Amino acid sequence: MHVRTCLSITRGDYTVGVVYAIIAFIISIALILIIAKKSITLGILIASIFLGIVTIPPELLLGYIVDVFSDAEYLMLATAVGLIPIIGGLLDSSGLLTEMIENFKFSRKSFLIFSPAVIGLLPMPGGALFSAPMVDEATDQITPIRKASINQWYRHVFHLIYPLAPALIIGSELAGINIYIAIMYIFPAFLISFILGLFLLLRNVKNGRKNASVNWNKFFKPLLVILLAPFIDITLKNVFNMRYLATLIGVSASLILLIVFSKVDLKTLLHTSKKAKPWDFFFLILGIFLYQTIFVNSGVPHILEEVEFSPYVLLIVAGFSLGVLTGRLSTPIVILIPIFTVKFGLMTPLMFAMLYHASMMGYIISPVHPCLVFTAQYFKEDTKNVIKDLTITDITSLLVGILLLFLLMPVAT
Repeated sequence: MHVRTCLSITRGDYTVGVVYAIIAFIISIALILIIAKKSITLGILIASIFLGIVTIPPELLLGYIVDVFSDAEYLMLATAVGLIPIIGGLLDSSGLLTEMIENFKFSRKSFLIFSPAVIGLLPMPGGALFSAPMVDEATDQITPIRKASINQWYRHVFHLIYPLAPALIIGSELAGINIYIAIMYIFPAFLISFILGLFLLLRNVKNGRKNASVNWNKFFKPLLVILLAPFIDITLKNVFNMRYLATLIGVSASLILLIVFSKVDLKTLLHTSKKAKPWDFFFLILGIFLYQTIFVNSGVPHILEEVEFSPYVLLIVAGFSLGVLTGRLSTPIVILIPIFTVKFGLMTPLMFAMLYHASMMGYIISPVHPCLVFTAQYFKEDTKNVIKDLTITDITSLLVGILLLFLLMPVAT
């Protein structure tokens, strides 16, 4: 008996349907949380199929799967997101990223922010281990624990406003919000996070020039590659009213420019692409849309309509908690936005900002966050000690950022 069927028959069957739906929904979330430790893509796909099999008739489930995997817009977005880790991997393997960091002629504090931030913008495997040595060599004025905290903090806070951050792309799409409007609302929380890092993490670093000489050509080439995609994306979306085609064109243009700059041969390009595992990102996007489609049609939304809870508990408490528990940023976004929309209706940009910021703060200090673990290992420190060092900055950012967003709420409405 499928939930959609038994919800429409008798009261007894309705009760059975409710139980089925609740159990199926809880198990689907558990599958995401458990399997995501190894692969969030696989977790989302398995959870989607499981929820669909239990709650939706087979012919409808097959139709939903076909619709999602043949939707031109979804395929374009999935392809664009899949290309992003290839760009990160190629910037790394070509040495262009190293050259850009080496030719950063600004203050020591700026270098400590810039080096992990730029590398953190690119979803390449082991990125934390690439930026950690740069942070380590930049100064001897602070402890290894504090260096680890700086590497972890500035690797991630820029993802609050970076338009090619996969979680931000996924979240804004699920919420039905233009990504650049979402960034405008998230920006206050980002600014708070950035400033707190300066005062709490970098306060004991004395400024001074990191590099005496600079090759501006080597500095700007990779920077142009990184900035070209969002520039094309926002231009085409605003001028020609494009959607995911704009993102695909922008990311493709960045990749082509990078190939030209790096003069990479086909063998190296294929090896780098294989190492970046673009298919994981491709199927993650399609899996997320599939889970959303199945969830909306599963009968679970009818049950959630009867349950009373505050939207802010969902956005802030659940967002932060899932970020900590899963060590992923996409996971709380994928789970909570569909629940919010079926319970409370359309998510406003301000509410999306609250969820994204809270999830990010939980994600940064999660003990199962790979970047945090790798960073702690590099500096030969216990992960727990790095978390303790980050906690005041992280929680203060969460509280002040959310308070600021609440103060902005009357203006936004």
